[in-house]
Amino acid sequence: MLINLYQALKNFPVLSKRLHCKGMLFTNYDCPQAERKQRFLVECNYIAYVISGRRVFHKDHQSWELKEGVCMFVKKGTHIAEKEDGEGWCVMVFFIPDQFLKQLISENENAFTKINVAERSEEHVLTLHVNDLSRSFFASMLPYLTQTPPPSETLIELKFRELVLSLLNDKNNQHFLSYLSNLNSQQPSIEDIMQKNYTSNLTLSDYARLAYKSLPVFKREFKKAFNDSPASWVTKKRISLAAQLLENTSKSVTDIGFECGFENQTHFSRVFRQRIGRSPLQFRMFTKANSVKSEIVDGNL
Repeated sequence: MLINLYQALKNFPVLSKRLHCKGMLFTNYDCPQAERKQRFLVECNYIAYVISGRRVFHKDHQSWELKEGVCMFVKKGTHIAEKEDGEGWCVMVFFIPDQFLKQLISENENAFTKINVAERSEEHVLTLHVNDLSRSFFASMLPYLTQTPPPSETLIELKFRELVLSLLNDKNNQHFLSYLSNLNSQQPSIEDIMQKNYTSNLTLSDYARLAYKSLPVFKREFKKAFNDSPASWVTKKRISLAAQLLENTSKSVTDIGFECGFENQTHFSRVFRQRIGRSPLQFRMFTKANSVKSEIVDGNL
């Protein structure tokens, strides 16, 4: 099951303590993740600071460890969160819309050392350095969650500005400054959105929101870009990725089905057999046998 993290935390206050203002959301929660691996949709960038516990995020064959004291900037899109059995994870999360970040950078463009704004990170998660200033900020935020009455929206907005500026003021976070400086020119293409998120069970409306387009415009531009329907294109991409992983890795068939976005093992096996003519396990055995035969012919065995 795919979980929209922003909407879950915003609409279900029982899950966490929270404050919100103008699309921004600050929350502190103990993650209730039950499955070893869970897929999340993030429709709004966020900064996370880990208080205790551990999670590992996976995206595009990359992984990031989030443990106590670690701070991360997580971009919009989807990722997989993995946990060990019985392992908790207490985290502070600040959801920050693009428009707020763009305005903040524009208002403070002369406050930071000029950098090569053409340089940008393609990673889904940016690890951020935490110094005494930003560490003290995180400690100061917890009392706001229990304050009665709650702080004003003006004060909440000021705290979000303080957070981002304190991180940008750290010279070890130049990659973060570089990314934010390029936000205005980073309008995502439909090709990029689809390539980065096809392994997740997103609706067409989800894809359209990530691309900042209306649903009719998204459908029209998708057809122009891929000359295919979204459902057909996604299935082809997932089967292609599954075949690569079956042939080139030792991951279990179950894990490969999950990573490629199939609902369950039965669904994965059925669709794979329809497209390839063999079950995932049969395909793996077939390609392995042919590889051995090839090496014998080439004299490598």
